[in-house]
Amino acid sequence: MSQLDSFRQPVPGKPNSGGPSDLLAEDRSLPPTIGACGAVMVMVGLFAVAMHFAERSFPVGPAVGLVGALLGFLLLVVHATLERSDVILLAYLGLGAVLMAAGLVALVNPRLALDARALGVGGFLAGLPLALAAARSLGLGDSPGRDPSRRLAALWAPRVVGLLGAGGALLGILWLFVLAERGEFTSIGLPTVLSLLGLVAGLGYLGLVGFGSDGANRLGWLACYVGMGLALAILARSGLHAWGLWKAQGSSHFIPGGWIILALSLLVGLGSFSLVSDSPAVVIFRREMASFFLSPIAYFVMMAFALGTWTSYSMFLDRLADRQVLEPILGQYVIELFIVLCVLFGVPLLTMRLLSEEKRSGTLEVLLTAPVDESSIVLGKFFAALVTFLIIWLPFGLYLLALPVTNQPGFDYRPLLSYSVALVVSGAGFIALGLALSSLSSNQLISGALTLTAMILLLAPYILQFRQGIEGTTWSTVLQHVSFLNLWESSLEGKLVPRQLVFHLSLAVLSLFVATKVLEARRWQ
Repeated sequence: MSQLDSFRQPVPGKPNSGGPSDLLAEDRSLPPTIGACGAVMVMVGLFAVAMHFAERSFPVGPAVGLVGALLGFLLLVVHATLERSDVILLAYLGLGAVLMAAGLVALVNPRLALDARALGVGGFLAGLPLALAAARSLGLGDSPGRDPSRRLAALWAPRVVGLLGAGGALLGILWLFVLAERGEFTSIGLPTVLSLLGLVAGLGYLGLVGFGSDGANRLGWLACYVGMGLALAILARSGLHAWGLWKAQGSSHFIPGGWIILALSLLVGLGSFSLVSDSPAVVIFRREMASFFLSPIAYFVMMAFALGTWTSYSMFLDRLADRQVLEPILGQYVIELFIVLCVLFGVPLLTMRLLSEEKRSGTLEVLLTAPVDESSIVLGKFFAALVTFLIIWLPFGLYLLALPVTNQPGFDYRPLLSYSVALVVSGAGFIALGLALSSLSSNQLISGALTLTAMILLLAPYILQFRQGIEGTTWSTVLQHVSFLNLWESSLEGKLVPRQLVFHLSLAVLSLFVATKVLEARRWQ
């Protein structure tokens, strides 16, 4: 026995804790436990949903069962991330592939009901992270004696997902081009969903590979060029149709087919640019987006907004059922007290920490000494908060998708296009104003209180215009141009008057200018 081995022998009556260089056996009991809990939740949840479709009684309702199944799939993804057994990981990889394939088959099958096709989308979205997590774990801890087929699966499974995602997104967008040429605007749902699923799959592949790698960087720039090229193509095509140089079979080429193509193309192009660009403003944008979604702020605001829009949607459905709503019926859904209150309190929560927290923690001085100018800091933070503000509106649109399912009367959805423009413009004014007020103080609460006061002042013109002595006068016209609720009401009627956008655009530009000058003054202090 060597002298080193003698030191490793346990001393009688004293526990052997091991030295710093000893290899301690890793406790692998937690991952199987997580996987077992996830599997039980998935089976019970899916069984509850199946019993609901079979019209059989079951203690667990379909909604609770679906939520439990989704949480169970999340636990399976966690297990796939922590597990190191090749057999289990290959099983997870196969299960994820089957779920993705079955989901796509259910989605494109016209014989299935709408809820079954929606479950197909859910199956695809559940199988995608499971397959990617298993492929990632298979690629870790590679050793010379490992089975080459397993290394091959770890190498090619993410690539197949990425290729299918890019192909699905491109196929869906080209499909929309064809439908727009034919004027078949009633069948745009399937290619739109296919494009979105392709984008999610491509983003999952890039996230697995890593945005800092050379391959992901090249693919990101390629997606950026393709997306912006498609956006320019649809703008040119719609312009040629409007000028009578290239007729389409439909009455209009841009609405709704061309608008959806433009939105998807810009999502691909600008989204890819924000991930791969090294511009200082884009780097600040990525940093702020990460800080939003790695902290509870964005999730809290999104949850509050989802509850507020759900309350408004429930009241909206009651009025629809009683036939108490006339066109444009969307105005009765959007201009509600709960949604307005969510906007008034949501904007301060999103903007109060943008520059105040940088001042309080002392990181603003470090940021100003970096090769980043003040305008890049302001623009990066502004666009990050604006994108987050628009993301929290997603429940608003998702609730409207349930109208055909509940057999409610149809409505003209085209005012949503003009309202989306009004929402972006007014939201830009809100966020820029909150950013400027955040630059004035190092206390988040003070910045939030100032922003809340400013939001209430922006709401006041809508109330004051109806007071006696003001209604019908020049002041009433001025107040209508200042009020964002008047802009929303006008856009929900399908009208987008440019002069109503001037105040909100001017507010955004002036607020960004003030925030930039405040930072410039701080640099020289």
